[in-house]
Amino acid sequence: MPASDPAPVLTARNLVAGYTPGIHILNGMSVDVVAGQARCVLGPNGTGKSTLLKVLFGFLPALSGDMRIGETSLSGIAAHRMGRLGITYLPQRPSLFPFLSVEVNLRLGAWSFRRDRALVRQRIDRAYTQFPILSERRRQPAGTLSGGQQRQLEIARALLSDPKVMLIDEPTASIEPRIAAQIYALIAGLARDGKAILLVDQNVSGALGIADYVYVMRTGSLLEEGPRGNFTDDVETLVSRWLYTR
Repeated sequence: MPASDPAPVLTARNLVAGYTPGIHILNGMSVDVVAGQARCVLGPNGTGKSTLLKVLFGFLPALSGDMRIGETSLSGIAAHRMGRLGITYLPQRPSLFPFLSVEVNLRLGAWSFRRDRALVRQRIDRAYTQFPILSERRRQPAGTLSGGQQRQLEIARALLSDPKVMLIDEPTASIEPRIAAQIYALIAGLARDGKAILLVDQNVSGALGIADYVYVMRTGSLLEEGPRGNFTDDVETLVSRWLYTR
């Protein structure tokens, strides 16, 4: 981490993990997630980007390495407990309940404080202010929304718990470019508002457009890292460099 950066909210050091005994998908990967920044993990498909997020969120245990939010170790903490520590995760595939209304899906994001009806109402109203399209369609089944609207609903639901750290996997996969640009602008705005964001992406140009800091993965480990200004080549040149660097 550069000396000029603030202390990270979440740190991970030398993570090793895999799905099959003896086969490692992560091979010593390290990242820092910093408040007020969108940090992006880039790299070719199959390099372990999504696996990194699953390990950080407790879906997959690390075989070795260290993960912390502040001074609290994340090792051995199950995914369903991460929300209490201020960490939320948005998977690549839709995680909504398609036959339930927009508002019911939102309310599920307030489950941990559901008994505080005033706070639930306050935060849902805030979500509707931030995402006007969701207010217009609050009674509509979530599965009938467009892909971009569903992603907005997922982000709005995640924000209901007021997380410190947001782990976001491929936020614009299968979304048309115009709407994708809006999603990236939204994520950049969340970082400006103080959220600590770690984004994994195959959309190099989109991710670089909002990144404060970039990690490039290759076969489960870190190939290179640095502030966005270090990655000024055109996208084709960057991808070629990542694919053929040994």
